[in-house]
Amino acid sequence: MPNRTFASARRASWLLVIAAVCAALVGRVSLAGDDVRAKKIVLLAGTVHQGPGGHPPGTHEYALSARLLARCLETAPNVSGVKVELHFDGWPRDVRTLDDADTIVVLSDGADRSEADHPLLVGDRLQVLKKQMDRGCGLVAIHWTVFVPNTHGAAFLEWMGGYFDYESGPEPRKWFSKIQTAETTCRPATAEHPICRGLEPFELREEYYYNIRFRADDPRLQPILSTPIPGEASEQVVAWAVERDGGGRGFGFTGGHFFDNWGVPEFRRMVLNAVLWTAHVEVPEGGVQPMHAVESKVDDAADAGPIQCLIVTGHQHPAHVWRDTTAALQEALVRDRRMQITVVTDPEFLANKQLANYDVLVLNYCNWQRPGLSDEAKTNFVEYLSGGGGLALIHFSNGAFHASLPETPASDWPEFRNICRRVWDHTAGRSSHDPYGRFQVDIVKDHPITDGMNAFETIDELYCNQQGDGEIEVLATAHSSVTGKDEPMAFVYSYGKGRVFQTVLGHAAESILVPGEATLIARGVAWAAGRTPHVKVALAA
Repeated sequence: MPNRTFASARRASWLLVIAAVCAALVGRVSLAGDDVRAKKIVLLAGTVHQGPGGHPPGTHEYALSARLLARCLETAPNVSGVKVELHFDGWPRDVRTLDDADTIVVLSDGADRSEADHPLLVGDRLQVLKKQMDRGCGLVAIHWTVFVPNTHGAAFLEWMGGYFDYESGPEPRKWFSKIQTAETTCRPATAEHPICRGLEPFELREEYYYNIRFRADDPRLQPILSTPIPGEASEQVVAWAVERDGGGRGFGFTGGHFFDNWGVPEFRRMVLNAVLWTAHVEVPEGGVQPMHAVESKVDDAADAGPIQCLIVTGHQHPAHVWRDTTAALQEALVRDRRMQITVVTDPEFLANKQLANYDVLVLNYCNWQRPGLSDEAKTNFVEYLSGGGGLALIHFSNGAFHASLPETPASDWPEFRNICRRVWDHTAGRSSHDPYGRFQVDIVKDHPITDGMNAFETIDELYCNQQGDGEIEVLATAHSSVTGKDEPMAFVYSYGKGRVFQTVLGHAAESILVPGEATLIARGVAWAAGRTPHVKVALAA
């Protein structure tokens, strides 16, 4: 079973608050005025390598961290005049979007194992970045991103003031800079700096990088955060800032290993302040103040343990961007602080006996133009559910393993129609959906999943004419303009000893992060895991 490393339960409770808050509003841009160009913040999220040989879930969560930062900046009540762009795989598909960026924020792998792992060092990207730095664009590098080779060290010293030097130290490792996981008290190192607004000393368990390579006597360098490190004689600088000649600004922070540290108010405030400062946005007095949410509390100590959740994804119909929707599912699910999430992108993991170690499986996958499951995966999947494993089926996963799939009719698995009670039949004239857009979802059944929930408006595809006549308990419906009927949007049933929650909602990331939809999914997954749903509040848009 994959190892899971998380920080303390106290900080995990803050994660629920901030993840819920930052998922609340999607795509909102606050402008200072129609005649003032909004400052453009570009977030580049690298690809995390989890599983054997990689980092465990809850660490190096680049996409999830970047999405959280984006939502915080978009919803903070005391921030205006900014717009945020988010790009995955560590680099934008169209690099021209960087030409008017006011700052670029990078969360990614470093280069110590292979330079090709660092997205900024691939191909001619460093030259593209240099062009942006030369015109005065800001740069923020977080955690492993600061690992760069000495051949490019001079550039990073110029742009952001420091980097992790892993090549100039003693044998055998050759690291000049150092690394240590510790629980320490961090303090603002230059209290008068705008990035330190609203910061007080705070406790943090973190994988710190320190003894960073800085220029000798660099007059631009401003320490931002320092902390004592066990075994070191003096406090170490773990965050710093520079203002370059010409006005460009840079910020480096070696924290960010544990995702739930974003729930520590001073931690996230410092990074959000730094992003604004590097974009030449005035940092508010008291620092950035993300909106607050009501935290659901676990009153039953017996039900407070972790929920091991496995998301199976990796491919769908071309209109379904699984990378975006899977990241959004993570955001929705971590509102329940018990959730410990693993993501796999190969459906043949269903053949792995480790499947039994998970409380609930979330299927965000359709084998569109892909082969079906092996006999071993089918058998293990059925045994998992029959024995009491939980299952949540999201949106187009109900189109999987069907004889009507184009190009892969041999992937048909009849038993899946018992596991998935309402399926998308790809035969022309069968299943369909209303045009993507706004509609109301009505709660029609009292159930632990829907307890306290009201009707909500979402932006999604309203699936209709889904096929199947197996018994289901409908929890939520929406009225289809195509069929003129109230169509089931979420429902539950049993498979052997297993609980199944199915929703045909979830077409896009913005759909999943609509407050009511996120609440419905988070509660449904917890219920399928055999646990009491604890996400109580759907935030108002």
